Amino acid sequence: MKTQYDVLIAGGGPAGLSAAYAAARHGLQVALFERSKEIGYPIHTSGGSWLHELRMLEIPERYMHPIRTGRFLAPAACAEFTYDEPVSCILDVRGLYQYLAVLAAQAGAAIFPASQVESVVLKNDRALGLRVRGQGEIFAPLLIDASGVAGVIAKQIGLRSEFERNGIGAEADVLAPSWPQDTIALLFGSMAAPSGYGWIFPHGEERVRVGLGVIRPDTSTDPRAALQNLMQRAKETLALEARAMIEIHTGTIPSVAPLTRTSTHGVLVVGDAAALVSTLLGEGIRFAIELGRLAGEAAMTAHRAGRFEAKFLSRFDKAWRARYGQMFSWAQILNRRIAGYDDEGWNEKIKLLSKLPAEVIPPLLKGDWRNRVLLSALWRQRRELDFSFLKFSSRQRND
Repeated sequence: MKTQYDVLIAGGGPAGLSAAYAAARHGLQVALFERSKEIGYPIHTSGGSWLHELRMLEIPERYMHPIRTGRFLAPAACAEFTYDEPVSCILDVRGLYQYLAVLAAQAGAAIFPASQVESVVLKNDRALGLRVRGQGEIFAPLLIDASGVAGVIAKQIGLRSEFERNGIGAEADVLAPSWPQDTIALLFGSMAAPSGYGWIFPHGEERVRVGLGVIRPDTSTDPRAALQNLMQRAKETLALEARAMIEIHTGTIPSVAPLTRTSTHGVLVVGDAAALVSTLLGEGIRFAIELGRLAGEAAMTAHRAGRFEAKFLSRFDKAWRARYGQMFSWAQILNRRIAGYDDEGWNEKIKLLSKLPAEVIPPLLKGDWRNRVLLSALWRQRRELDFSFLKFSSRQRND
């Protein structure tokens, strides 16, 4: 294979594939290395997302299973919201990732599955390329780390260490004909596990993803063991009858604030590798696609200018922070607060949630804190909902 490219990308998830597409469509020679033998496998995410945002990213409808009803369940409280037009969806994760790979390949990117990045090739502490298992050293003036929580490039060059806090999840994809295919459920407190939550996500053909995530080190609960208990409770209390188990998924997502720096000389870091996720409910895919494309555009700009120094590449940091910096920050603060709720706390919050109008729920879960309807609703119940960190002012209210 070639040993010289314009851009090298570690990781074939949505961030890396989107960066590859954006860079290659501008004529850059791009090589992407994915350690798994297949793009989109194994699945590490439940795939919950939002229709409007995905449509804005031009994701085809065939990868989005629409949801009309959402249920929030605590041991002694329930809130349910139904929408005439679906606002959320459950993704065909494997299909979507492979679609993103096809887009990148059609744009001219070279994709290498079963190719694990082992280390960064350095000279005078500057990144020059990647050392790939079985393929040797490959060089480029710009590297993009999209390797997920592993952060193989970012850790070696000193942009980050191991994340101090992670969401750890386990999920069963089951055949459950009795569960309504337009309804999701989120389970909190002892219905799921300490410092975490559970979910029931239908995604078509009578299949349902039943999962649970916990935050380490906030709790030592094993999510795989807790998943078995959750499935039993779902059967007893929600009539979720799993006739057969199709797949088992596990995954990890950062539960920390984004990196202070996501760029340095010759390197950009994106996706989970940089903790560019919303930690409110552990949502990352739509951000990975959008900010992955932003990283690819930054690569194009750097090549056109012939500038790969840290100061020039810091434009990437400024761009994503302008778009999502405040959202990520607030989501992290809220995540740390709700991680400590017990059953009493969750019962109280879900009861209060049930009093909110349905149109408030999507912007609340998205972290769209500038939404005026949301701000008005939260202002009226700010003390009970414990959202004081938003620091509402009279200028933010519209009631």
